[in-house]
Amino acid sequence: MFVMKQKVVMPLTLLVSLLATLAVYRYLQGQQSRAPAGAKAPQTVLVAAQDLAVGVKIAGIHVKAMEWPRELLPAGTFSDTALVSGRITRVPVVAGEPILDSKLAPQGSGSGFSSLIPPGMRALTVSVNVVSGVSGFILPDARVDVLVTVASPNNKEESKTKIILEDVLVLAVDQTFEREDDDPVKVQSVTLLVDPGQAEKLALASSEGKLQLVLRNSADRDAQGSRGVQLRELINGAGSVENRALTRPRAAEPAAAVAPPPARTVEVLRSSKREEISFVQPEKAAAGDRP
Repeated sequence: MFVMKQKVVMPLTLLVSLLATLAVYRYLQGQQSRAPAGAKAPQTVLVAAQDLAVGVKIAGIHVKAMEWPRELLPAGTFSDTALVSGRITRVPVVAGEPILDSKLAPQGSGSGFSSLIPPGMRALTVSVNVVSGVSGFILPDARVDVLVTVASPNNKEESKTKIILEDVLVLAVDQTFEREDDDPVKVQSVTLLVDPGQAEKLALASSEGKLQLVLRNSADRDAQGSRGVQLRELINGAGSVENRALTRPRAAEPAAAVAPPPARTVEVLRSSKREEISFVQPEKAAAGDRP
């Protein structure tokens, strides 16, 4: 009896398994047929196999291949390890993130800090203190404006402050060019990324005046073009003695002296005496009054 049941159960089990496999196959076929007609096959790209810090020279152990949807693929990716071997990372790359050309130093760049300087640009370091360094909130990758205050040797009121550079990228603070967090740090120097013309202005300003850095929003890339301000303008604008003297009201002018009314002389004869008597002429009567 047991043998007969086994002969019946085994074929039935195989039949159920076959039907289940057929159902799954038809379901997958239906899903594929419902896929968008314009869908593209994924593309193989190189991603970071581990977290890569700034200045890392990429080797084979640092990258791995991964399938990536074509419609979500960013520009500048690589699929061949030979194209990225020896390149230097200029920004941090997170594990699993695609290796992009924009995140690597130019081909042939040396390792270290110099690899962060793009072709045609220069790195120039200036001294800062707690005040001019915005209390330590200037960190790598921040953007700043540079002000210079130049004192006049002859007339102090002609001393002037002006923005000489705008939207300048901070490469490093002291000897640190990696930004780990946004906590303020006390620094003594800041390295800025400038072109040769800006480097000349910055060098002259640091030797002839006092520099001040102004922290700006990294999304604000517009130039303002300020004309600067002189100490004289600050004094006059605040209401100096000189400015108040210019706006002092004039004293009232004295009224003109009123001439006395004319006098009349009357000749009087008394017996044998003759004399003259003067009378002051009264003011004219008001209109409508009798004399």
